[in-house]
Amino acid sequence: MSPFMKVSKNILAILLGVLISFILLEGLLRIFQPIEYRVKGNKLKLPRDKKYQFTNDKTDKLDRVIATSRNHLGLRGEMPPKNFADYVTIVAVGGSTTACEVISDGKTWCDILAGKLTAEFGQVWLGNAGLDGTSTYGHLVMMEDYLIKMKPKVVLFLVGANDIGLGNYTTCDHEFIKKPKTDFLATLMEKLINKSEVLGYAINFYRYAKARRLGLPHQIFDFAYLQPTNLSQEEVDALLHSDRERYLEPFKQRLTKLIEISRENSMEPVFITQPSAFGDVIDPVTGVDLGQAGSYGMNGKTLWRRLELYNGMTRETAAQQGIELIDLAAEMPKSSEYYYDTYHFSNAGCTRVAEILDKTLAPFLEKRYPRLKAHQAIRSGG
Repeated sequence: MSPFMKVSKNILAILLGVLISFILLEGLLRIFQPIEYRVKGNKLKLPRDKKYQFTNDKTDKLDRVIATSRNHLGLRGEMPPKNFADYVTIVAVGGSTTACEVISDGKTWCDILAGKLTAEFGQVWLGNAGLDGTSTYGHLVMMEDYLIKMKPKVVLFLVGANDIGLGNYTTCDHEFIKKPKTDFLATLMEKLINKSEVLGYAINFYRYAKARRLGLPHQIFDFAYLQPTNLSQEEVDALLHSDRERYLEPFKQRLTKLIEISRENSMEPVFITQPSAFGDVIDPVTGVDLGQAGSYGMNGKTLWRRLELYNGMTRETAAQQGIELIDLAAEMPKSSEYYYDTYHFSNAGCTRVAEILDKTLAPFLEKRYPRLKAHQAIRSGG
């Protein structure tokens, strides 16, 4: 046998082995999924009728035993009322800072805000459609695949953190932004990703690794022991310049699309800016300099400046489009009391977030739906 034939035979054997392994792994993952993921290709997989419970032994900022659940629609919180049209219905859309996956049922900012609004107005329902890791790309899918069918009256969008470093629309975004597909191979890959469990896991592991580099996954910080991280001015300038030149305009396009979809389907969008524990301040709890303290290779001052570029675009888009904005990033105190890591809220943080949101959202709802106050007056005997 010639050397060429031997090499060809070996290559064929390797390819056949890879194919058989892929098929076996695909079959195994269709039967048993060791890790639950909620984004597959350009589709969302909402976990329905799920209950979770785990023990926290790392921080007293969260419950010792954390119990969470997803209802029959795949949302956190109560199921929608049967007389849906008679209520002011609200859905919160966002990533992990909306989902609050390590906050027990009843203690998320959505739960607390729902309680406040119900006490103030009566017929209000608020569902939590937050999903870990989703950016405005995922929010567009959530709108197209779920919320335009549900048609809540108000949609709250807490945006910013998961959009850092995300550029133009990819092929996987074409379906839900309704742009024509021209790349055959990319379209074929999209279909394979949507069908294959193996590729679904691979893509999600890649997304997790990328998010980890940005400091987005959940991680319990001991703020008192965070070490300073030094960045040169040249490094900071290059990072911020890249965001301005490459990522802010695509982010604005996605925000605008969210507004368009909302308005086309008689839903009122409300934007919420993303806060962070970090910034050019001293932590009032630990005395740590939150501007110099490091997180994933970036100091707090730079992290905050970068996030504020995206918050600034959220503010600008809301003003241009004439929609309600709640500037949570500006109003949320920078204190380790309210966070257990860079972005994620503690129990106390969720309470504080709900108080800030209620301060703006309650007057907005009263003005937008004046019958609410009249109904509440009747309920209270006023």
